[in-house]
Amino acid sequence: MKKRSWLTVLFLIILSSIAIIVRVYYVNHLMAEVNISEDIYNAAKVSIGSKGLAFAFSDGFRIQSLYICNLYLAFLLFGNFTVSGVYLNILYQVLTVVLVYIAVKSLTNRYVGFAAGLILTILPVYIDTLSDVTIQNMGILIAVLGGTIVILLIRWVYHGNMEKRNISNKMIVNKPGLQENEKNSADAEKAVYVDTNILPDTSMKEILYDDLEDNKVQYIENPLPVPKRREHKEMDFAFEPTDSDGDYDVKDLTGKDFYDIE
Repeated sequence: MKKRSWLTVLFLIILSSIAIIVRVYYVNHLMAEVNISEDIYNAAKVSIGSKGLAFAFSDGFRIQSLYICNLYLAFLLFGNFTVSGVYLNILYQVLTVVLVYIAVKSLTNRYVGFAAGLILTILPVYIDTLSDVTIQNMGILIAVLGGTIVILLIRWVYHGNMEKRNISNKMIVNKPGLQENEKNSADAEKAVYVDTNILPDTSMKEILYDDLEDNKVQYIENPLPVPKRREHKEMDFAFEPTDSDGDYDVKDLTGKDFYDIE
């Protein structure tokens, strides 16, 4: 569990670092100009006067009023509305990346969440909105925050119900006699159903060698007189011939006919 927690923290640090580095590089090298809304600029300038932040919420609590309040606080830190708006957008986008990781991780796993956060971190269309000092990035952050809260609540309720079911199942298993009933039911399920109305087929019965020996016909002995059996004898030469015994003189018959042989 601790290993997984450290892995989650490591992923959050990596995503936040990449998001900050990419956006700072974009602001310093790629961003040509900053577009600030006139309504937001005028409202922020008026809030700097004697009325302060109370003027921002004079028309009620709205997203634009909350953004003007944040812009005013950033102005006190950086001293410029344009710079304050850009750095506020960086903060909103980094927080959005973190929330996307948490939401996707809750639905799937931390690796898919890291991939989703990384895609949003380097998404060019999303990075280009840094130059617009409007409530767009803050609205995206609020929407993602609401979705993340809903996902976490649903997951919390789901896991709570699963824990209750597991506890109830454990309590049922611990009751006496239940295990035997479950065992008997399992044995009954494993039992093979046999239809007694069907007779086995014996037409193709296997023929064994022992059965043939037992059923062999037993003949009676012949009562009639028969000649005696002769002893088996072998015929052989009276002496062992040698190579010299097979030599014969052959006359030269060259130029003679068969009838000329004496």
